[in-house]
Amino acid sequence: MSIPCPRCQQPITPGATHCQSCGSSLLLEAAPGGAEPTCAVHPTLRSLAICDRCGAFACARCLRAGPRGEVVCEACLTRDPDEPLPWDQREELGTLKAVWRTAVNVMLHPDFFAKARPEGSPSSSLLFALLCALPGWFTTGLTYMGMFSLMPSLAPESQTQSASDSMAMMKWAGVGMLAFCVLLGPVISLVSTVLMAGIDHLILRMGGVTRGYAVTLRAHSMSQAPWLLGVVPFIGMQVGPLWAMVARVFAYRGLHRTTWGVALAGALLAPLLTCCLCGGGYLAIILAAIGKVGH
Repeated sequence: MSIPCPRCQQPITPGATHCQSCGSSLLLEAAPGGAEPTCAVHPTLRSLAICDRCGAFACARCLRAGPRGEVVCEACLTRDPDEPLPWDQREELGTLKAVWRTAVNVMLHPDFFAKARPEGSPSSSLLFALLCALPGWFTTGLTYMGMFSLMPSLAPESQTQSASDSMAMMKWAGVGMLAFCVLLGPVISLVSTVLMAGIDHLILRMGGVTRGYAVTLRAHSMSQAPWLLGVVPFIGMQVGPLWAMVARVFAYRGLHRTTWGVALAGALLAPLLTCCLCGGGYLAIILAAIGKVGH
């Protein structure tokens, strides 16, 4: 939205008090009892535009340019920060640098979500989640392939000669695990992200949040930055999910502008219920098996 100068009609920059083209002052006094709209904060000054967020009339002293080019009043800009994430600036920074800077903020400074831009396209959010999942899946597949390849060399020589076919099958199983992790692992991660974000969004809605599913998907995807730790064999895939769960609490609270209680419920309730159901199922199977053996 462009704001014309009242004198020369050339576009002016929100926040400027003088026109860049003609040099005239933009702080125009309102005529007493006049029909011109006046500023909501400074009623003695004429309004130059309407805030795109709250709809209030604003003078040149109050107008500001929002991060997406919209015209907002100073109160809205202060009340609801809308800073872009490094991931949103990947065209200027480059994809790898944008991923790295976003991951550092998520893992080390998760409170930055409180002033981050809530909205983002679903495709952009899922692309970030995919890039965070790829290193972990590749390292996991490579680790399995190495383990399966080393197993024949650890077996006794007599056993190796008598089971050469099984040893060859074991090596091919390692290659198969690598292919599975590289080709299907990222797909599984994306499907899981979409489904888990949907479940979390239902819980958040019950907690009173009003923003849409795209905001939850963005928060869920950005909080997966700790999955990059999966590049560290054995340890990374154990630490990453727990770290991501903590980051998700900050992401839901910040992007949805909600309370800690609602954010905790949205981030932790679904995983806890899943663990209870899976653990209860395993326990029921074990108890049933023990009961049959006892009879």
